[in-house]
Amino acid sequence: MADEVWGYGLDDVNMWGQVREDTNKVTEEAVRRVQDDQKKAQQVGQDIKNDKATNNKFAKFLTFLLKDIKNDNLIKQLYTVFFKTKSEEADLTHLKKNADTALIVGIFVPFYQDEIKELELESMYQDIFAFNGDVHLTKYIKYIKHLLPKHHDNVAIDKQEFVRLLARTTEYYHLTEKLSSEKASEFENTIKKELSFNE
Repeated sequence: MADEVWGYGLDDVNMWGQVREDTNKVTEEAVRRVQDDQKKAQQVGQDIKNDKATNNKFAKFLTFLLKDIKNDNLIKQLYTVFFKTKSEEADLTHLKKNADTALIVGIFVPFYQDEIKELELESMYQDIFAFNGDVHLTKYIKYIKHLLPKHHDNVAIDKQEFVRLLARTTEYYHLTEKLSSEKASEFENTIKKELSFNE
């Protein structure tokens, strides 16, 4: 009983000899905080797992895509747009540290709808693209207009090179015919206007 003062344990008495009335409240509040922190930690852990799973799906699709595309100019243009950056001051070209994976995959979603469904990636794009097998030029450009604000990670890309990528993509997947240099330039200008890229 040496650890008791007037029938209270020493933990319940403050330094002035008064009994603390909030001992249970503090403990309950602390328990709630710890439980909330545990829930948040579990959610973060689940988010990391989900991100890793999605990134693995993107990687599988990109691996498939690079094997499937049989046009070196299209691959080179894809690389130029998403993996290179140019320093205007030093006039040097550098490799980007990160690629905008959701946008890269998104550009090819209309042409590989079955593969996107198989990898369970359609949920990333279903609010801007109807997975019904139908792909034509007007629908594709309209889709790209919605894709850019939704999945662009705000890393600067060269607009002219991006337009050139779209032109080569539409040609490769037969949304346009093979264009002469002059017609290709006109078509790129049309794409710029449609995407509001004119400066």
